[in-house]
Amino acid sequence: MITPLSFDSSLFGYSVGKCLADEDWSELEFLEAAKSYRLVYLFSEVPLDFKSTQIQSVDLRLTFFKNLKGQNPNTTEIYPYSGELSENLLTLALESGGFSRFHTDPRFINREFEKLYRLWIEKALAQQEVLIAEELAGFVTCEVLENEAQIGLIAVRKDHRGKGWGKRLIQAAENFAIQKGAQSMTIGTQTANLPASALYHSMGYQVVQRQFIYHYWG
Repeated sequence: MITPLSFDSSLFGYSVGKCLADEDWSELEFLEAAKSYRLVYLFSEVPLDFKSTQIQSVDLRLTFFKNLKGQNPNTTEIYPYSGELSENLLTLALESGGFSRFHTDPRFINREFEKLYRLWIEKALAQQEVLIAEELAGFVTCEVLENEAQIGLIAVRKDHRGKGWGKRLIQAAENFAIQKGAQSMTIGTQTANLPASALYHSMGYQVVQRQFIYHYWG
């Protein structure tokens, strides 16, 4: 029922697991299985109700999709970055996770959010998946696996917001993906992040999945 997550457990310093709630999911069985974990991520395609206060809703995640076939690359002022992780870039990476469940769940008290997002941007840099705007007005990460691409982190510096950088960052990621042979792009965000959802819709992205996420804390 619960799958151990060795990476998360090692990073956070306590036992972490994940569980996908299907039609046969039982709260009592889940709670019994979860006793050996400090934290369990619980994913469901439908909203769930609980009697236990140990399980709380933390996110309704949206996955956006766009077909890139036949799309011509646009000229942007955003280019691949291969330098070191600077404090400014790290700050932007942390800002990109402002709506993340790892940031909004107050039961994280050991800087788990910062650890996770630092590692995320470091990995993207190592794999040359980071694109930055002029004067570091913003950045985006884009992973390409065969013919599918995915935007991971994206943020615009506070003093450059409202100037169209968000759209240009996504266009740059699409260019990057097309040049590497991708035919589609997905982007994940939180329902609470209304500006991001509006931007993705305006650029032709459609919601293909809604996932309810809960955290169990032991």
